[in-house]
Amino acid sequence: MRQIRKVSVIGAGVIGAGWSTLLALKGYENYFYTEKKETLDKGLVKIKGYLNVLYDNKLVDKEPDYYMKFIHPTISFDEAIKDTDLVLEAVIEDYDVKKKLFRELDERLDKDVILGSSTSGLLMTEIQKAMPKYPERGVIIHPWNPPHLLPLVEIVPGEKTSKEVLDASKDFMENKLERVVVVLKKEVPGFIGNRLAFALFREAVYLVDEGIATVEDIDKVMTAAIGLRWAFMGPFLTYHLGGGEGGLEYFFSRGFGYGANEWMHTLAKYDKFPYTGVIKSVQQMKEYEFLKGKTFQELSKWRDEKLISLIKLLRGKV
Repeated sequence: MRQIRKVSVIGAGVIGAGWSTLLALKGYENYFYTEKKETLDKGLVKIKGYLNVLYDNKLVDKEPDYYMKFIHPTISFDEAIKDTDLVLEAVIEDYDVKKKLFRELDERLDKDVILGSSTSGLLMTEIQKAMPKYPERGVIIHPWNPPHLLPLVEIVPGEKTSKEVLDASKDFMENKLERVVVVLKKEVPGFIGNRLAFALFREAVYLVDEGIATVEDIDKVMTAAIGLRWAFMGPFLTYHLGGGEGGLEYFFSRGFGYGANEWMHTLAKYDKFPYTGVIKSVQQMKEYEFLKGKTFQELSKWRDEKLISLIKLLRGKV
């Protein structure tokens, strides 16, 4: 594959803005594209906000304007993809929209340009059906929000994705953008992270729907217990320690895991969020005390500063 120097970020939402920020931080020229100027302007506001938080918290040593020079905002698709070496698509989660985009990219770009999708759960095998020329260069490159702070990237092949594209994508994300990369051995909807996250979120909506707890109380349980452990231990290590000296084997055979067999059948079984649970959750968010009077930008800044503090702690820099 060609050496990656210029990157095209297609989509100016939170993921596209995060990708563009990360690329700029690592010194990569990138074209930040969406077709509507209003959406592009909102995306640039996000990027500037991200950079300001990083600078204010001393995670970067140069002022935001320095990094903005690496970002080239445009509403011209031709300009965005001209001479590109890598495309990172971050448009709406819709197969029809993504297929239309990948069909055009496949038609217009040289065969050694990697076409990466940031989808959170759709399959590259399906998207590749819209790529008649070079489907082997299509691959899922899924970051976590916000991409400029959370280091995980899941790389997922489609049926026709080549090993060369997988290796090149992993190398760029791991060695150039300094991400923590997991390459899935085979395709599955939702990949790893979102399947785990949605198993928990499905249960959370169920608890709200059944009137067992409010959205605020569920968030308290997560942040005051589960989330603290999961900041530095995954579920396997967590429950290995939960088994005491006997480890995970004891946990499953005699410990909490064994006991959970008595009640796990009561967990949510539905495969779509129930209408009543959605309505109750959305309504309760309007009463969420912490959110009152705060804009999206203020909440994003708060989130990023909390993540930065945690990252510094885990790196032993506080």
